[in-house]
Amino acid sequence: MATVYKRTRRKPIPEGADIFQRKGRQYAVWTSRGRQQRAPLSKDGTAVLVEADIYTIEYFDHDGKRRRVASDTPDKDAAQRLANQLETAAMERRRGLVNVAQERLAKEGQRPLGDHLTDFGRFLTDKENTPKHVRMTRQHIQWVLEHCGAESLADLTAPAVLGAIGELRNGGASLRTCNAYLRSSKSFSRWLWKHKRTADDPLCALEAFNEETDARHVRRELTIEEASRLIDVAAQRPLPEHCLRGTDRAMVYRLALGTGFRAKELRSLTPGAFDLSSDPPTVRVEAAHSKRRRTDVQPIRQDLADLLRPWLAGRPAEERLFAKLPGGTARMLRSDMALARQEWLSEAPNEEARQTRAKCDFLLFENAAGEVADFHSTRHTYISGIVAGGASVKTAQELARHSTPTLTIGRYSHTRLHDLRSALDGLPSLEPKRPDAEKVGAVLAATGTDGTRLDKELRQRKWAHPGQQLNGENGRKAAKDGGTVAVAADEPDTAQVLTLTRNENRRRPLATTGEKRRRPDSNRGWRICNPLP
Repeated sequence: MATVYKRTRRKPIPEGADIFQRKGRQYAVWTSRGRQQRAPLSKDGTAVLVEADIYTIEYFDHDGKRRRVASDTPDKDAAQRLANQLETAAMERRRGLVNVAQERLAKEGQRPLGDHLTDFGRFLTDKENTPKHVRMTRQHIQWVLEHCGAESLADLTAPAVLGAIGELRNGGASLRTCNAYLRSSKSFSRWLWKHKRTADDPLCALEAFNEETDARHVRRELTIEEASRLIDVAAQRPLPEHCLRGTDRAMVYRLALGTGFRAKELRSLTPGAFDLSSDPPTVRVEAAHSKRRRTDVQPIRQDLADLLRPWLAGRPAEERLFAKLPGGTARMLRSDMALARQEWLSEAPNEEARQTRAKCDFLLFENAAGEVADFHSTRHTYISGIVAGGASVKTAQELARHSTPTLTIGRYSHTRLHDLRSALDGLPSLEPKRPDAEKVGAVLAATGTDGTRLDKELRQRKWAHPGQQLNGENGRKAAKDGGTVAVAADEPDTAQVLTLTRNENRRRPLATTGEKRRRPDSNRGWRICNPLP
């Protein structure tokens, strides 16, 4: 049975209060804000017990737990009616008359979407996502919610979100940017469904756009000559530029081209991360700094290890080697590429050669096709070199540290025209080959398919007597006896002897009484009657 009462709280006895006793209990009377108030004293007589203005309800819910809620009314009868309703609802839930899940969904649907977004951001942080990822995801979702006019869970629908993405697209954003906003919104919608805040995922039917039709920032790989000149120019500049000395920048480029590490992963490297004495030498990136949240041990070439040994000598084991690597790595690479291009142009033997080189895309940040070479292009160069070297798809995926081979081969591996041409060399030649005529004639004669008919000589000679063999050396002997001829070959590889019958009459006579009529042959002149084994 639900109970209704007013809660009391202890309060110090007000100054100037009069204490009196009534029916064996002490009371205090005082004036506050022009009103006279009265309250009983506690048992120890050191404080007054002040009752609340509204009633409190206590009842047992459907799980048998005691619940205490405020009635928000000073009327005792109204509070009692509310208590009866709560107790009835708890009884219906215990008996299964009320769907608790639907009730919870209805309660979540009344909360503002901003509260759910705050909980989602806290969830991403608890999963140890990077602060940048959490910030960008929340910004994408907040923009979509504002532009589709969604204020509650019921307003978060696929047409509304798609309309907001279309508005973003019409504003000049690329399809890759639209996919980023759509991906963040779909992750939020999926989280709401998985955590029982919505009955279903309203955005599960939305598909990503085809980014290939609107590629704007396409990276290219660096050629071997470009990478070599870039490293040489950086190493020749001793003064610090872009927060790093020239030798350190040159080593950054070598490691990026030799390991495929990202800028954040390079910033985390210490001398203790290098194991140059193993076979093969390796570089380790801790899970806290790896993009896939796993400790990566990357093998490197021996020549790169030989360059690293003197460079690492004397450095503290826990010192971060590239902690000062700037955030604008693309600007750093562009500056060094521009210096390398100027040096390359100055090496031209004459003005005509210089003009020819100036028209070339060599060491340009953006080539004529619109492809750019930023710092992440070093990773593209590394993976493209692995694939071009003949590595299997699985090996290339492991070295690239990708989750799927599609990402390795489809996006990061660049194919050159000469690579395609060398791959075509493995196809068979389609040019028709004409064999030697003499060899063909010998093969056909051996198989009996050279066009020489068996009866060509027999028609020029007399018919042979039955049982008389034909001699291949002295010529064929024939004896005519009733039109029956026995033919036998004297070669040991002849398999059988055929008995041939010649029909003198072209028209076959009709069958007599009781005789079965034979079906006419395709050749009425000659017919195989009884092939012998």
